Amino acid sequence: MRAWIDHFFSALGWSSAGVADLFRGERAARMELAAGIVGLVWVVAIGRSLAEIGVYLVLVFASLAVEALNTAIEEIVDRVSPEQSEFARRAKDLGSAAVMFMLVGTGLYLVLLTVAAAMGR
Repeated sequence: MRAWIDHFFSALGWSSAGVADLFRGERAARMELAAGIVGLVWVVAIGRSLAEIGVYLVLVFASLAVEALNTAIEEIVDRVSPEQSEFARRAKDLGSAAVMFMLVGTGLYLVLLTVAAAMGR
């Protein structure tokens, strides 16, 4: 049991270092976090339910997770293929597309919540 506890706290440290790296080094992640906070304030202001707020938060955290994975892909590609290559371009573009899909999905959910609030639902 002690080994599990030690591993938990080690993993927490590694994750914290990753979060710090992400927000220190990636302007896009900082922008996404800011947009997520603004969206959260909006969702609360329009009076959505706790469940709807929860789903919105899950989408924001998923968007940040995909951004972190995209950043990891970029780091690996830059190390493996420092020169310009079709492989590097495709890998980075696909990672960027994954981020875009998450952000569009999160944005659509925010729009749907807004429309539902305007319709009194």
